[in-house]
Amino acid sequence: MRLNCEVSIVNRLGPSFSMRNSSKPARASLAIGRKESSKIAAGTAEKTVFLLVCTAKEKNGARYKIKENLQQVFSKFVEKGKATIRLKEPPHDLLINKADPSSLKSFLSILKLGDKELQKVKLMGLTPAKASDIEKPKTEMTITRRCDYPLGKPFPSTLNKLSISNCALLRIEARILQIKSLACLNFANNQLKEIPCRMARLSTLSELVLHGNRIREFPTALCNGVITSSLRLLDLSQNEIKLLPVAFSNFKNLVHLKLDRNQLHMLPVNIGKLSSLRFLSVSHNQLTVLPHSLSKLKLESVDVSENPFLHQNNWNIVNKLAVPSLQECSGIAVKKHRWSYSSEIIPLSLCVFLDGAKQCLCGNYCFASCIHHIVTINIQQLAHAVVSVCSTQNHIPAEGFLCSRKCLQRLQSSRTGQWR
Repeated sequence: MRLNCEVSIVNRLGPSFSMRNSSKPARASLAIGRKESSKIAAGTAEKTVFLLVCTAKEKNGARYKIKENLQQVFSKFVEKGKATIRLKEPPHDLLINKADPSSLKSFLSILKLGDKELQKVKLMGLTPAKASDIEKPKTEMTITRRCDYPLGKPFPSTLNKLSISNCALLRIEARILQIKSLACLNFANNQLKEIPCRMARLSTLSELVLHGNRIREFPTALCNGVITSSLRLLDLSQNEIKLLPVAFSNFKNLVHLKLDRNQLHMLPVNIGKLSSLRFLSVSHNQLTVLPHSLSKLKLESVDVSENPFLHQNNWNIVNKLAVPSLQECSGIAVKKHRWSYSSEIIPLSLCVFLDGAKQCLCGNYCFASCIHHIVTINIQQLAHAVVSVCSTQNHIPAEGFLCSRKCLQRLQSSRTGQWR
C-alpha cells in the first residue's frame, strides 16, 4: 500500500533539548510493507511490518516499525487530505497533508488494523519509491515548438498554468480541458478556428489568451458556463471575430478584455453590465458606433483607435415602438425585478432572449419595441487613459435604445445625451 502526499516530521522531544522539532513539509511517498528480520535467539525468521517514508532528500526512505509502536492516528480532517500518525519510537509525529482523501482513508484503515490483523494482510516488500512519486508536482508548462508538444500521453493533472504558442495547433484537445486546476491557459499564435464549448466547464480558469489565431466566432455556450464567474482576463486579439453574443455580458468578473485587430462591426449593446471591467482595447476593428452602456463602466484604460466611426451627418433615429408582445412584457418584468434565471429553469432560447434585453436611459428595459438612437459620448470621460481615433476627436457616436416617446423627448431636450 502506497500513498503520495506531503509530509512534515515533528520530533516531540525537540523542545526539551533546544532542537528544531519539525522538518519543512516535503513531497513524500508513504508505504506499508514487510521486510525480513532474523531472530538469532529463536533461530527463526519473520517478516516485520514497517512504515516507509521516502522523500527527495531521503530517497531510500526512513523506516518506522509498526508492531507495538503505533501510539495514535489522528484522522479528524481526513476529508481534506490531512492526518497525523503518532509513533512511540522514535517519538515522531508524521503530519500528512495534500493527500487524496479516498487513498488516505484506505491507508489509515490498514494502519488501524492492529498487530494481529496486520500480520494476516498481504503486503508488498519494502522498496524505495519512484522518482515521479516524490518529485514536486508540476504546476507550469510552456511549449513553444511543435516538436515539444506531447503526443500519446496526458498532460500533468497538477498543472495550473499551460502555455502552448507557435505550434500551429488546429484545435484544443479534450485532454487539456480535463485538467481540473487550470488557472491560466495560453494558446497564442496558433491556427485555432474555434473555441471548444467544453471550456465553459473550467471553473478555475482566470486567464485565457487566444491571441493570433483564426477564430471567427465566440460560442454562446461559454457565456452560460461556470467560466463566466472565474475568468478575469480574456485576450481575443488578432482573430477573425465579427460579432460577440449578447450573453457576453455574463462575464461579470472580467477585468481585462482585448479585442484588437478583429473584424468587429459592433460591441454587445449591454457591455455596460461588465461591472468589473477596467481595461478594454478594441483598436483596428470595423466599429462605426460604440454601445452607450459603455459609459456606465469605471475603466482605467480604453483603446478605440483605428475604427471607422460614423460622421454626424449619418446619424438617425429609428422608431420601432409597437404594442409589446406578451413575451416582451414578461421579459421586462423579469429584468425589472432582477429575477434570476438559467437554462436549468427555463429553455435556453428564453435565456438568450432575456440576455438580449436593452436598457433605456431611464433605467427601464425594452426588447423589439424600442427607439434606436445615436448620441455622442466623450471618450476622454470613459477612462483615465484613452487611446482614441485622434487627439482632436473626443466625441464618439454611441448607440442606445429608448423605451418610449417620452424618453425620446427628454433625450432631445438634453444637452448631454443623458439625464440619469
